Amino acid sequence: MTSKARVTFHVRLEDLVALVFFLLNFFLRLIFRGLEHDNFSPADVLIIIPAVTLLLAKEMVHYFVSAKAVPALGNEGALDFARPYWEIIRDWFPFLFILLMYYSLWGDATHLMVTTDRDQELMAIDQRLFGFQASVALQAIISPWLTDWMAFAYFFHIINIPLVACFVYLRRDRVRFREMMSGIMVISFFGLMGYLLVPAIGPMYTLRNQYTVALHSGGLFNREVDFMDFARIRRDVFPSLHVGISFLAWLYAYRNSRKLFWILSPLILSLWVSTVYLRYHYLIDVVAGLILAPLCFLLANWLFRQFGDIPVRVAIPADWINRLPWLPKPSMAEPPQKLEGGQ
Repeated sequence: MTSKARVTFHVRLEDLVALVFFLLNFFLRLIFRGLEHDNFSPADVLIIIPAVTLLLAKEMVHYFVSAKAVPALGNEGALDFARPYWEIIRDWFPFLFILLMYYSLWGDATHLMVTTDRDQELMAIDQRLFGFQASVALQAIISPWLTDWMAFAYFFHIINIPLVACFVYLRRDRVRFREMMSGIMVISFFGLMGYLLVPAIGPMYTLRNQYTVALHSGGLFNREVDFMDFARIRRDVFPSLHVGISFLAWLYAYRNSRKLFWILSPLILSLWVSTVYLRYHYLIDVVAGLILAPLCFLLANWLFRQFGDIPVRVAIPADWINRLPWLPKPSMAEPPQKLEGGQ
């Protein structure tokens, strides 16, 4: 007979979405690389395993720092000091997960399921739906000042999301912030799956023979754009997450502040145009991002209302509760139960 107690951990929706992506990515690599008889890359382990470990370790640290562990540790002053800072770090962790999710597709990972690029199909869709290749047509309006503005708008993508998130975090209820983080995680999940299902390198490479006008600029934002080019994975075309995530952040801005929504409008609209003007995306990529954003907005908000904090009950030996300070206190757990050994 083994004395057992059931303790309850709470997993956030944001964390669960990341965990599902990492595990799905992990099994896809095992399955498809196994079929191709390729070795498991060290880079895979360096991205996926630490990501899952970090996800789980974060919960342990949370319980270690939380008020539930204070009496057992007898170090109230240090924990009281650390607790609010840890809560802030924990709230903003999804941004780290998104980076890890994105860079888990570094190298040839986007060719796991679909082994050839789909640029020809994307160009054919553009031609059939719109009758032209948008990045080629936009050559008619290229000018140095416009290229500078488009480069700034494209770079603004990495400022836009934390800007809106900071406003919501500081000026609105914490629940609204977590709702936005859930939305960003959900759209990142579907967007990155799009990179796996429709790998493509973009018109900058596939249509280069049709470009007769160079993207001349005044050089104001060349370094910023060069940095973003350096930091990109090889195939991040369909759907355009520059468009999708910026649209989603814009929707959360509208939900939380109409003034912020209108201030961001010219920058976000310019950002959408810049993805085609700067020859990163086909027009269908932009359309896909515009469709994906409101769908993920509605889905993530519903998921957050239903599963914002998911209780996970775990049976452990009762004496562990005193030995491991980051576990919930006995008062937070169900009374110890007598379970048959091996059950």
